[in-house]
Amino acid sequence: MNESLDIYHLVDRLSVAIVVFKLTDSKSRDFDIVMANDANLEVCGVDMKQFVGKDLRTSFPGIYELGFPEKYYECLKKNEEIEVGEFEFSYKDHAMRSYILKATPLSSDHVMITYEYISELKKVKSELTQKNKDLKEKNSSLEEFAYIASHDLQQPLNTINGFVGIFKSKYLDLLDETGLKCLNYIEEASNRLRNMILGILEHSRLGTNIVVTTVDLNETLDDIVKDLQGIITKKEGEVRIGNLPKVEGCAIGLRLLFQNLIENGLKYQKDNNKPIIDISFEEKEGAYLFHVKDNGIGIQEEHKDKIFQVFQRLHTDETIYKGSGLGLANCQKIVQLCGGKLWVESVYGEGSTFSFTLPKK
Repeated sequence: MNESLDIYHLVDRLSVAIVVFKLTDSKSRDFDIVMANDANLEVCGVDMKQFVGKDLRTSFPGIYELGFPEKYYECLKKNEEIEVGEFEFSYKDHAMRSYILKATPLSSDHVMITYEYISELKKVKSELTQKNKDLKEKNSSLEEFAYIASHDLQQPLNTINGFVGIFKSKYLDLLDETGLKCLNYIEEASNRLRNMILGILEHSRLGTNIVVTTVDLNETLDDIVKDLQGIITKKEGEVRIGNLPKVEGCAIGLRLLFQNLIENGLKYQKDNNKPIIDISFEEKEGAYLFHVKDNGIGIQEEHKDKIFQVFQRLHTDETIYKGSGLGLANCQKIVQLCGGKLWVESVYGEGSTFSFTLPKK
């Protein structure tokens, strides 16, 4: 008796709603309610203890309309736990609520029912689904706008470059040194704007038409180093790569990510400094942590967040450091699309380490 009392006391302290039914007629699928804990009142708003000793059909006829007693009987007959699933139910004048229910056999004629209230969860899920739909529509609109804007903006640029070409080919002799310098400024500015427009288009397209495959990063980095061999040789640089894992992701995006970080490490260097790029990774719980370390000019503390923003260039003199101001913004977007995080640690004048995580899948 004391053991039984202890068990009932323990069950009453559980936060999961529990009801135990006893099969009384297998043909009509009639059950009696033999036990219920306090959590029922919290979960469904009904004190199920008041129905202990009564039959299920009389107490809750709506349950039979849902066909649940058949599931309870199936649970007993197969002697295995059954996920009954989601359902909506209300008792008398109570508001309709959503639940998820499971049936577990306790003996040949006793079945334990556990259920959870999920109305709020379904509401949040529905709102999240709608927000995701709205976000996709907005992203689609932004991508369309970026494409149209970049396409339309290139037309006047073509006109400007066309006239610059005409001036250089037909009227070059009529221009003095100042006029020629102004013409070159116009041409250079036009080319920079063109690169920015193309960068916007490329940035807006990141994340579209993603094909996820198993990517061998050793092969990816080997290809990147081959493609960058010209600048590596010119700068007498070295790219040192540890043994890297295979990951699930977009091969094109991951290549662009590593290539941008390596190119930055080669580009942003002090005069006559030989670049050294070290690429390594650590295996963490649920993720891979990658590091791309360089011995370049470094980044000042106040600029560590700024560098990941679109068109935020720290070095505006393109005669020294050429670029569109989109490389690291693209890297940030690629990592975020993969579900990871990108950050930088740097000592100004000594170099930087870009670190990012990629989830294991």
